[in-house]
Amino acid sequence: MKRALRLALFAGFAAVAPTFAVAQSTPDILVLGDSQISFGAGEVYLNYFDELPDRCKMTSSRKRRLAKLGDRQTAAIGVRSTSLNSWTAKSGAAKGAICDVDKTYGVNAGAYGIAGNPDRKFVQIGKGRDYQFCTPKVSPFEAAFAEDYYKPKLVVLAFIGNSAKRWRDDPDAARRDAKQTQAQIPKDIPCVFLTTAPVFSKATNDTRMAAQAAIAQAFKSTKGHCKVVEGFSHETRAAIEGQAKYFRKNASGRVKDPLHPSKAAIRKFLDINTPALCDAIFSALK
Repeated sequence: MKRALRLALFAGFAAVAPTFAVAQSTPDILVLGDSQISFGAGEVYLNYFDELPDRCKMTSSRKRRLAKLGDRQTAAIGVRSTSLNSWTAKSGAAKGAICDVDKTYGVNAGAYGIAGNPDRKFVQIGKGRDYQFCTPKVSPFEAAFAEDYYKPKLVVLAFIGNSAKRWRDDPDAARRDAKQTQAQIPKDIPCVFLTTAPVFSKATNDTRMAAQAAIAQAFKSTKGHCKVVEGFSHETRAAIEGQAKYFRKNASGRVKDPLHPSKAAIRKFLDINTPALCDAIFSALK
């Protein structure tokens, strides 16, 4: 089904949601991540999953599993300065990164595809029917995936930066984050963890690559239901790291935003990781 038709049908369904407590829409695929989503990656994810059967080598088994994703209606929410420990925390500063109202702008997240709207919308988590992730004494993951709220057929977690030093320096913290994540995302929701794209700086990417090793091992050692795709590699770094054309620049041509790769960079990142992503997605859909 073409995206425009799917969005029209989905928006019509969303309009009849009965109460504020129920999300206007539960997408088939929900991508949760950090500010890379807000600055363009969200749009790329929507297109990527729309094209999934063309990107993956489709066997008869994969075709059966793909059917579990329905129309593959996708939404992405990126919350600035967050990582897994923000989504699993039930109180304190970590949860506050998601739930405290931004004092300067009044919004802390970028959302794509929510309620069938493919365009980016800047929102404050905790405000509005679709972003009720801030229940007292409950983690944002637990609130998001509460009964009768979000129930996607696949959740993709896209993080690395805001826990890079935490995971690199403290493998126990990485294990706690992986364990709590898999405890709080219902086991009947297939789950894939994908590290986000490399950034401009080699030093920053060195830290993130070490963090990736720690969190990937943590997910594997806790033996939960989330599959892991280690997006950082020598190939993805060579393609994006230090490449000014993939980052926002000022009038003089100097990179002014080294942490948020462009949509073109995200597309290249996903292209390189497609074989591993396809394997992880169809493994999660068993």
